[in-house]
This record gives sequence, C-alpha cells and structure tokens, in this order.
Amino acid sequence: FYRQQRVWARGQVKFWGVEVEVHGAEHMVPGQSYVVMSNHLSYVDIVALFLGLPVIPGFLAKRELNRVPFLAAALRHGGHVLIDRGQRAGAMQAITLAAEQVKGGKTVLIFPEGTRGDTDTIGEFKKGGFFLAKAAGVPILPVGVRGSRTIFPRGSLLLRPGKVEIHIGAAIAPDEITAREPGELVQLVRGKVMDLSAMPSRQDRPGSSRPA
Repeated sequence: FYRQQRVWARGQVKFWGVEVEVHGAEHMVPGQSYVVMSNHLSYVDIVALFLGLPVIPGFLAKRELNRVPFLAAALRHGGHVLIDRGQRAGAMQAITLAAEQVKGGKTVLIFPEGTRGDTDTIGEFKKGGFFLAKAAGVPILPVGVRGSRTIFPRGSLLLRPGKVEIHIGAAIAPDEITAREPGELVQLVRGKVMDLSAMPSRQDRPGSSRPA
C-alpha cells in the first residue's frame, strides 16, 4: 500500500477535478531524508502532498484524521504516525519514534500549526517537529500549500474542483538548525512557510513585520 499511495492520490484528485501544480521540486533531493514542514488549510493538503512531493513522506498527524473517510485507510495502512494531541507523553513518544525512522532514511511531514486554518493565514508553530529534526540530524524542508482551502473548506462536506499549488523551498541544513536558538529557528521556518504559501501571519496586522 505504501508504494501505491501516489497512485491512490492521483485517482483522488482526478475524481475530485483537482489539479496539483508543483514548484521547487529540485529542492527535495532523492535519497536525502527530511523533516518537511507545511502549512495546513484543508484535508486536501494531504492528498496533494502525497502526489506532489518528489519523495512520498510519512505523515506525523493528529489521530482525529482516522475519522476522515478518504484519508483513514491511507494513513492507517501507509505506515504513518498518528498522535493523540491530548496525551503529551504519547505525543512525545511518537515524535521520538518518528526521529528514529528519519535517522533510518525516512522522510516525515508535519503540520507545525497543529490543525487546519479556517483563513488564508499562518498560525503559530508548535515545537515538536523542530525537536524531531534536531534529534534526527536532518534538514528541515519548508513547503507552502496554496488554494486547497477553497476546494474543501473547514466545516464543509463538499469538495469543489480547483487547483492546489505546492511550493517547495530550499532546505535548512542540520548545522544551521543546531546553531540557532529554538525560538529563532521556529520563526525562521515559519517565515519561509509564510513566503512559500503567500500568506500572512494570523497575528499580523497591516504595517506589522513578518518574523525574521
């Protein structure tokens, strides 16, 4: 099933009438493991990322996705890690397990906002994915998703045809990850995801500056 996930994703977007367009694929080098960090606007993001990323990642995602019909089987049988956000000890154990898998050559994708946004903005990032990247000693790959919220908005039961854009940025090397203070690293990655997704901070107001 893991090897067929891209075929499954291609069938899903064709059935929905959704086009997936990828930019910056050259930044994801085959054979290199990454912790991929992306914004999250819709459940469609997961299918689009399965299809659009040059390397199929393992997802580190919230356990509630088991209730989404078209995602549940893919996440359950594809070797992905689902976290119960209400159990801190279990969540940390899952992150540690994912770090070991990344050390062994797997690429893992995490949505550092923790949940879908209901506006075209970027929320605050949680720190679990950054701990994972440091523990695994691999680059962080920032990714911006555009257009998916209009296809399947939060709270909607209907999918609409449209286009999803996946914008892949340059990776942040392990030595840079280690050299930066935790808060500085979070804001660096968040700023890159904001640029790649062409979305402002959820806290920003007109005239305010983005994170450095």
